[in-house]
Amino acid sequence: MNRLIEVEKELLRSDLEKFGPGDTVKVFFRIHEGKKDKVQVFQGVCIQIRGSGPNRSFTLRKISQGIGIERIFPLHSPVIEKVEVVRYGKVRRAKLYYLREKVGKGRYVKERVVRKKGDVKKKPKVTAKSVGQEAIEEASEAAADVVTKQKPPEAPSKEATDAATKSGSRGVEEG
Repeated sequence: MNRLIEVEKELLRSDLEKFGPGDTVKVFFRIHEGKKDKVQVFQGVCIQIRGSGPNRSFTLRKISQGIGIERIFPLHSPVIEKVEVVRYGKVRRAKLYYLREKVGKGRYVKERVVRKKGDVKKKPKVTAKSVGQEAIEEASEAAADVVTKQKPPEAPSKEATDAATKSGSRGVEEG
């Protein structure tokens, strides 16, 4: 029995990216066409992962021209070049067969935000030490100058408006 486990360990692949049900995945796999080998891409939502060891497989589902297409890939197959996770899905089930009946926007899975080990985003803290006390003082002085230089416009006097319109205080022309 130990010998069987040792043989199976040699067949397992560890170079593929980890993913689970609900994740949108691109699978790059080799196909034979006549005398040529070429790499094809299949992108879809992972609806199930089943099996264990070298028999482990996963099913991807996509909609192409209004028709649902599912494809089963053996995980540890040498035919698979690489697996790339496009987006991580937020699901609460291991088997997502209910997506087969969904249409329109209902067939989408909510996105789960995942940060990888090197992707730590920190907002820089702005403090008096980092900006410099002098820069803060200059900014506050400049703001004070702007406030003092601006004077509110004065309202024209009653006599000035009467002279401009050449009429009396009640709008009646004198004369």
